[in-house]
Amino acid sequence: MAMLAARAKVTSFVLPAILLGFLLVRRASIVGANGTTQVDAAAMPAAAGAESVSPMAFAAHIVSFDVSYMRWLWWPVILYLFWGMAYVCDVYFVRTIDVISERFQIPDDVAGATLMALGCNGPEMALNTISIFHPSNIGVGAVIGGEVFNVLVIIGTAILATPEEYLPLKLGRFTFFRDVIFYVASVGILFWVLHDGNVSRFNAAVLLGGALCYTTCVVFSSKILAFLSQPRWRRLVRSTTRRLTRPATRKISLALSEISGIDDDDSDSDAPIEADPAMVAQWVNSRESTEPTEGSVLAVRVDVRNRMMDRSRHMEERYVWLRGDALLVSTAVDPTEDAPQLKRSETGKTLAKNSSAWHYGGLVNQPGILGPDLEVSVSAKFSDDVESSPLAQAFSATPIAQLSHPLIKDMPKKRNTHPLGQQKPAALELAGFRDAPWEVIPLEDVLYCEPSVDEKQFALHVHQHDSDLGSLITLQFGAREQAVSDAWMSAIHKSLKEQRRRDVDAPQAQSCVALLMEWAEWLQFPVRFFLKLTIPDMDNPKLQHLYPVSFTMSMFWLAVFAYSVVAACDGIHEDFGISVNVLGFTVAAAGTSFPNVFSGMVVAKKGKTSMAIANALGANVQNVFLALAVPWTIQTWVIRGGPFPLVVSDLLPAVLECMITLIPVVLVYVLCSASMPRWSGGLFLLTYVVYLVFALGQQITNCVRWPLPCA
Repeated sequence: MAMLAARAKVTSFVLPAILLGFLLVRRASIVGANGTTQVDAAAMPAAAGAESVSPMAFAAHIVSFDVSYMRWLWWPVILYLFWGMAYVCDVYFVRTIDVISERFQIPDDVAGATLMALGCNGPEMALNTISIFHPSNIGVGAVIGGEVFNVLVIIGTAILATPEEYLPLKLGRFTFFRDVIFYVASVGILFWVLHDGNVSRFNAAVLLGGALCYTTCVVFSSKILAFLSQPRWRRLVRSTTRRLTRPATRKISLALSEISGIDDDDSDSDAPIEADPAMVAQWVNSRESTEPTEGSVLAVRVDVRNRMMDRSRHMEERYVWLRGDALLVSTAVDPTEDAPQLKRSETGKTLAKNSSAWHYGGLVNQPGILGPDLEVSVSAKFSDDVESSPLAQAFSATPIAQLSHPLIKDMPKKRNTHPLGQQKPAALELAGFRDAPWEVIPLEDVLYCEPSVDEKQFALHVHQHDSDLGSLITLQFGAREQAVSDAWMSAIHKSLKEQRRRDVDAPQAQSCVALLMEWAEWLQFPVRFFLKLTIPDMDNPKLQHLYPVSFTMSMFWLAVFAYSVVAACDGIHEDFGISVNVLGFTVAAAGTSFPNVFSGMVVAKKGKTSMAIANALGANVQNVFLALAVPWTIQTWVIRGGPFPLVVSDLLPAVLECMITLIPVVLVYVLCSASMPRWSGGLFLLTYVVYLVFALGQQITNCVRWPLPCA
């Protein structure tokens, strides 16, 4: 088996090499008028005794083929390159930035808005950096087109992937309009910079100033929100809203609210409301609990290895309970007065139907309701107390086929075999813990547990249970006392060993998706091999002191892939006649952002759709203020020492499209009382399809006013 695996990995180098070879031949071939390979007959030997010729020339003399078909190989090659950029950024670059933030103790707010934003926009920044040495508009096109893609596709797919009990999705007004205002401002500034065809030092400085303003606003959002929450400002906002909202618009808003079942709670405040004193006392005591089987309050942060979804670095306190076969995590919010006042979009809080209690989404899997038999299942028969709670009614009102958690019905017998399986923590006697949804992380999905550099923290590496596409997810746990962290690590190690000893069942048959993923891994192996060979693994605490090497090599590989993408776009432009601007607005934009679609859907399925939407809008702002500003600053201040020409044709229509495609998102949010129902996700995707039709129509007709007639 080991020999077969090694042989498969070696042969995985063959296909990329063949594709690259064909494309090189394509570019170097002498193509005649009919598109076939031409060979000089005089160069062929006249007799068998003549001097030998090259094998390629001899083969071309015997077989003639149409090399024009080879141009279609550009598409799989560029898709492969886009995946390579995303893989470098998600697995290495972002993790390296995370280690740098921890090493230099940069506050989470600042790191999330600056360094993590830099990692989030790594592919776009790499494309624009390569444009310094290989002039091309692909980088600018990827940024402008990525604005539209992130707003419509990422937000649309995230809403469609959200479980029914969390819809319509409630979003805080402050965070939403903050990002929308900065988004509109960033696009307007970008048009101002590019409209004259030159980029100067002052232009680059203005873009960097915009990044500084946005970062400052994000860091001090809580204080700004507290200031705007004063009575006089709230009255001003309400009166202005009434004045701007016409009666007809109000009627539409009320009608949509009734159809979608929306209430008027749109605040973004995170302050606890009338917390139960018993729950507060239990929460405080659980912070020092060294008995995992009784439950402890631990801080946790999730790393899904995606540059967009990992922008937020906040650690949130959660009540965690170790059972014999699984880790149970409560979604209850910290009820104490010293809880960090964070906005819901930053922490992924959500609100179920018919419920007034906000709670967290899942870390790895979708949460469910804890029944009297200590089994978590939305289809279970609850006790009278649980069944009567609004949250339980919201979950039970949803079709079982949509909500039944696969991991609950996979192992019903195994859970009852362990002596710890039915122990009940004292916290479950309180309604605040009992009625909140609980997330189950089976120990069979935990790959391993390891300590962190900080002695009070440890990490769990988990595979998402109900997804063949789920990648490795890291849960970073932290305790206030080292004794609590040590007790949890010891208990988890013991439970993992026991679970491995008991789990002797034969592996389940692989699904079609899993088999396809094996083919994908076979194709990915060459890139994984060279990256693993040259970039230190920042997940290994023993190698984290090599973060300068990891950062440098990550940037090197991003540059290699970015240069290859630009070269591939040039090849597509020459062979298909598609303009570079259209390639940037569509192909490059979708290619650099498409991996974020799947990660956004994974986050949304766990109930954290609000965080996915906030990250998508925030990434759009930093796309302009960082992905363009940093390379242009280097070029104007260091390399050229002054302005440089950058002409982007059809700039005004592209900017207008960015603004117009934002309108459906804002209208749905305003008319639906600061929320987004499920049908809005389909509307956003349909809008993107219309955008693509217009972009292709303008390209085919060579008319920027299409479908209007051109002069």
